[in-house]
Amino acid sequence: MTSEHLGVVDALPYFDKGYDDPGIREAAALLVEEEMKRYRPTKNYLEHLPSLSGPIQMKFETEVMKAEFDRLSNRLPMEMLSMKRYELPPPPAGKMTDVKAWQDAMENAEAQLEHQATRIENLELMAEYGCNAWKQYNNVLENSLQIYEKELLEIR
Repeated sequence: MTSEHLGVVDALPYFDKGYDDPGIREAAALLVEEEMKRYRPTKNYLEHLPSLSGPIQMKFETEVMKAEFDRLSNRLPMEMLSMKRYELPPPPAGKMTDVKAWQDAMENAEAQLEHQATRIENLELMAEYGCNAWKQYNNVLENSLQIYEKELLEIR
């Protein structure tokens, strides 16, 4: 291992078989305790790594991300999700006898009902066919990977 990798903290949650065997948990706890004695983190233990600010950051940062980062840095609360589109308001009080206002309200209700029916239908289709479609897509990706790896070997 090179010296540049010595400061990398690897904290991935590995799952090993036999962890519940007698003495294993205690041995693992001792290893962790020993490692913690050797590792004295600084306030910013990643400061030796290159910064992602500048051209690299600008390449991936969108306007939405910038606005969200600004909101977070200013400690502003997240905007509440507007539920207005899911409401079924009746016509205004002054137009309760207006046929056109009631027709508009009914069209709104019908559109929302159709939208919900479509969502339910999509969920049913996904429950029935989604798993197989995902497996087929993974097979396509694996086959593409094999083809590209073969082409790469031929090029080399």
